Amino acid sequence: MTEITRNRTIRPSTRLEKSKSYKIDTKTVSRGDVLVVNIDHDTKSFRKSYKFNGADIAHKDSISFRVYDYGTSIDISWSGATPIGTIVSKAITPATATKPLTKKAADKVVSKPITAHTKSSFDPISNADTTILILGTMPGNKSLELGEYYGHSRNKFWKIISTITDNDLPLTYTDKKALLLKTKIGIWDVAHKANRKGSLDSAIEDEEPNDLDSFIARHKNLKVIGFNGTKSQALFDKYFDRKNSLRYISLPSTSPANTGIDFDNICKQWRQLLTK
Repeated sequence: MTEITRNRTIRPSTRLEKSKSYKIDTKTVSRGDVLVVNIDHDTKSFRKSYKFNGADIAHKDSISFRVYDYGTSIDISWSGATPIGTIVSKAITPATATKPLTKKAADKVVSKPITAHTKSSFDPISNADTTILILGTMPGNKSLELGEYYGHSRNKFWKIISTITDNDLPLTYTDKKALLLKTKIGIWDVAHKANRKGSLDSAIEDEEPNDLDSFIARHKNLKVIGFNGTKSQALFDKYFDRKNSLRYISLPSTSPANTGIDFDNICKQWRQLLTK
């Protein structure tokens, strides 16, 4: 098996605004190969690497990806093949650049060695209009595999959001993110990195928090923070102080593991996010 590497740089300043599609030559990729595509950005500190199975693309001359820049995050949508994994994910934009944590957070962080079970969160989805921030703990294994928030097919998050905002259920991840921005809802996780075997919140250990204080300071229109499950709330209160200017709402988890509440009741509680 041969690993073939392709490197592409996103250069929006040199492309037509309507042309955001980038082609990857796959003519030399054989069935037994693995293709790795490294993508970076010419003006933002963005880098992600995608792995493809040669058997899926050996018969193609090329595959392509399209760039969706949401300001605080960048989404890559593939055409012609589906990645079998995002093997490197290090995307830091000005909105998520590393800054010193507050004293409360810094005092509680104890750096632990990276293990086979060390997992990291995604960049937030938000923009300047965001008024509601929903905080989870950190992505589950299926979400990490797909590179998508709430990617498990039985997670109720996207169905809940579409229901309480009176929108159709989005089918693609691009449409899901667009729905959040349209309804002024942002999402992120409390944990930036943690050790966790499996996907259960109860298995999270040695966590290090995201810089939520800086996120809150940047988003001037933020009014409400909702906690997707009790573990999210507990982690937030461990590392951060609540601000008098914000309303905090505890919500039942959307995880498939939460079987103690029916869908109508969970939506009833989640509608609190929209109550002014």
